[in-house]
Amino acid sequence: MKFKPTFVLFIPLVIWAFVIFYFSSQPYKEQDITPLISKYANGINWSEYFGWVHFSYSNSIISIEKLGVPHFIEFFIRKAAHLFIFFVLGFLTIRILHKYSASRFISLLGSFFFIVLYAALDELHQKFTGGRTPLAEDVLIDSIGGTLGILAYFLFVFIRGKKKKN
Repeated sequence: MKFKPTFVLFIPLVIWAFVIFYFSSQPYKEQDITPLISKYANGINWSEYFGWVHFSYSNSIISIEKLGVPHFIEFFIRKAAHLFIFFVLGFLTIRILHKYSASRFISLLGSFFFIVLYAALDELHQKFTGGRTPLAEDVLIDSIGGTLGILAYFLFVFIRGKKKKN
C-alpha cells in the first residue's frame, strides 16, 4: 500500500502532539533538572550577572534571591522549552493547513486556534498530573511559541519562493 505524499505531512504533527502529551504526563520530580544545574552552575557568580532579575510570574516571585540559582535557571529553561515545543507544533500545523486551505488567512487563523486550544488542553492535562500546576501564563508562552512557528513557516515559504524564482 502506497501512502499519498500529503498524508505524510500529518505524521510529524501527530508524533509531536504525543511528545507534548508525554511530557505533560510526567510528574515534576521526573523532570527536575535542578540537581544537574547545581552540578554545573558552580563557580559562576550568577547573582553578579542576574541579581537584578526580579519579576512576578503566576503570583510567585522569580529571582535568584527567592528561588536560588538552580531553580532560577530551571525556570528559564522550562519556559524556553515551552516556546520551542510549541514553535515546532505551530510550524507543523501551518505546514498542513497551508497545503489544504485555499486561503492563507484561514490556514493562519486555523493554526493559531489549534495552537491555543492545544496549549490550554495541555495545561488542563497537567492539572491531573502529580506535582504539576496548570498556568494561564504557560498557555500564553505556548501560544507565542506556536505563533513564532507559524511565522517562521511563512518566512521559510517566502525565502524558498524567492530562491525558486532565481
